[in-house]
Amino acid sequence: MAYFMNYIKTDFYKFYHSQIVKIHLIVPIITAICFLAYYKISPWSEFNKVMTYIQIVSISFPLVISIVVNMVYEQEEEAGFQYFLGIANKRYFPHFSKLISMLILGLISTLITILGFGIIFYFMGNNSIEMIFYFTESLIILGSNILLYIFYYLVVFSFGKGASIWMGIIGSIISALMLTGIGDSTWMMLPWGYSIRLCSYFILFNSNILTPKEQIMQAIIVMIVFIIMFLVLQVIFSYKWEGRREDY
Repeated sequence: MAYFMNYIKTDFYKFYHSQIVKIHLIVPIITAICFLAYYKISPWSEFNKVMTYIQIVSISFPLVISIVVNMVYEQEEEAGFQYFLGIANKRYFPHFSKLISMLILGLISTLITILGFGIIFYFMGNNSIEMIFYFTESLIILGSNILLYIFYYLVVFSFGKGASIWMGIIGSIISALMLTGIGDSTWMMLPWGYSIRLCSYFILFNSNILTPKEQIMQAIIVMIVFIIMFLVLQVIFSYKWEGRREDY
């Protein structure tokens, strides 16, 4: 465990001396400020403001994740991937360290985006929604995007930066479509549908508009199964990958 923690420390040191940490802090702050400024003059109801904000954040997540993963990839590419290739055994350690480090930064960023927004929104006079709601939504959004972190990580290291960005753009489009009737019967099987649907359902549940459905529990189970499958795939990939990839 101590050996693995050294990888985590190394990754955060690298992130700190790059633009990765700055993006995880600056983008959420700017996003929250822009929406709060607009909501100050918007005639929308408090419910619609919160629903719209959280849904837009959820839709943007696939693209944001692909950009972050690309930045991590570029950082290691400049170093000749020695961080991954310079270890003889347990080659999955550095790859899993990267994923966990990105998830930690993602959690911080999501808390700033959602909980930070909620705190200021509350003091603007919108106090019908408790702070625990925004905290829970932050966890839902990040948790339902874990699969995408793994997926885009595998994509960028297998096919290059271009493929990852394109998949990020397509993923955000699919995520938006999951809000429509198209997603009613398909969202449970698509990684891009989990965040947008689960966070939306939680808003409706918190407002007593929707009661928990069996479909939601089924989706969570399917998502967990997918995450386990992709984690196994990540381990296999770690031993097979030799630094070669194609840029598309």
